[in-house]
Amino acid sequence: EDNGISCRKSLQVRGVRVSKGTLDGSPSLTVSWIAVSGSGVAYTVWYSTNSGTTTEPPFGASELSGIISASATLTDLSQGTTYYIWVTAVTDRNQVSCNLRTSAITFQAPPQVQGVSVIATVSRRKPSLLVRWTAPIGQDISYVVQYSA
Repeated sequence: EDNGISCRKSLQVRGVRVSKGTLDGSPSLTVSWIAVSGSGVAYTVWYSTNSGTTTEPPFGASELSGIISASATLTDLSQGTTYYIWVTAVTDRNQVSCNLRTSAITFQAPPQVQGVSVIATVSRRKPSLLVRWTAPIGQDISYVVQYSA
C-alpha cells in the first residue's frame, strides 16, 4: 500500500543527506538536499520506521510538507531507531518527483556511568586525581574525562 504518489523521473531531488543530532534532549535528524531548479517548488519530507519501497513511502508515513528551503529537521524521534526518508518536490504545476529512499539511525542515549569515585593524591609535590567508574557490561564504549582547574 502506498500514499498514491507517482514519481516523475524528469524532476528528481538529488544529493539527499542526513545528519544526526539532538533537539531539546531528543534525537533529531536533519535532512538536506540540492534544490530543484525553477520557481514554485516546494518539498515534502516523508519519514517512517517502515521501509516502504525504494521510491515511495509507506501508507501512514509521517509528513512535513510545504517546505520551501532545501532542508528540514525531523524531531520527536525514538533513540537508536532506523528511519527511512523520502524527499519529494512539488512544482506549482503539481508535478511530483521522488528520490530513492535513504535511511539514518538516531543516536542511542549513552548509558549512565555508575560507581564514580575520585581519589586525590600528592606525590613528589605533584597533585593528581584518580577517577574510577563501573563500565556497563557488554557495551563497547569510549569515555571522555574533562576537568578544569
